[in-house]
Amino acid sequence: MQKTFTGFSRKNIRGIHKLSSKLNEIKHKAHEQVLLDLMGEHAEEIKQLYELENAHYLVETGDLLILCLELLEAAQENPDIIMEKCYKRYNEKLSGLISEFKKQKGKKNG
Repeated sequence: MQKTFTGFSRKNIRGIHKLSSKLNEIKHKAHEQVLLDLMGEHAEEIKQLYELENAHYLVETGDLLILCLELLEAAQENPDIIMEKCYKRYNEKLSGLISEFKKQKGKKNG
């Protein structure tokens, strides 16, 4: 298995996860639900900033990535293993969609 995330990044995610878990515990909120809600908010903000051609969307994308990694940490999942699965799935899915598109295009032209 290839490593996507360094020890440095994993250590930082664990630290962030501990702090945000503690904050949500103090607030009596379900941590995973807070993460999911924040992911939705960040996705919308990224879209808005991107449409405005505001480069800050890149920082917000990093924030979204941290939230996603924190959700994996909450589930006690190894992000490298998950990403390995996702790389494979994306490659297969995109290749399949390209093949489908070419077949459909060929039928229209034929």
